[in-house]
Amino acid sequence: MPSISRILVLFGVAVVSLADSWGPAFSLGPTSPNSAVIESFTTFIPGKPPTNPQDALFLWPGTSNATSGLIQSGADQLRDQKAYCGANATSWCVSASYFGVGGQKSGPLVPVDGNTPIDIHYKLASDQRTWDQTVTVNGKVISTLQSFDGPLIQGGWGTGTECQSNCRGTISTQTYKNTKIILSRADPDFKNTLGVGGGVQHTGLTTPDGGKTWTVTQITIPPYTAP
Repeated sequence: MPSISRILVLFGVAVVSLADSWGPAFSLGPTSPNSAVIESFTTFIPGKPPTNPQDALFLWPGTSNATSGLIQSGADQLRDQKAYCGANATSWCVSASYFGVGGQKSGPLVPVDGNTPIDIHYKLASDQRTWDQTVTVNGKVISTLQSFDGPLIQGGWGTGTECQSNCRGTISTQTYKNTKIILSRADPDFKNTLGVGGGVQHTGLTTPDGGKTWTVTQITIPPYTAP
């Protein structure tokens, strides 16, 4: 399986290769100093993949902080999708994935049609060290991965539309539904960290418990043309 470097630009915590370009995003963070991201859920619909793909396009919801790696399950498109995961022209290669010390790590890559909802779950285990990623399609777990970053103190959550090398961008609207972000402690000001790129739309942030759990019913990311 190829190792692809996907580096976080959300939350202002990492430097990006000059070869990369980034589409508009929805991003939250950092949390307050006494709080941390410990879990998230979202249902992601990537939309139809580009025709005549060029290496390489990555779409993902990510969570990280200034000192951790990037937890980033999502949908990939390389020039040769068939060789990469057996995908056809209307499918993405979907996997649990992580970028950090040691480079890129991924769970199994599975072809998924662009209009199929993909359930993505990140959870910090009870040992307060291990992150479990679970990717589910139509009720079936298709990819999992573990990493070891501990609580994401002053961390954030956001979307990524990442183009590398000769990638030309996306042709479809991406949709995130029923997103939930859970913090270790209530942070009523977390909503004030929200940043959105041009054309990004969302239904607004709500919290049922004073700022420990944050939800957004829908986020849409517009098509992106790479420079």
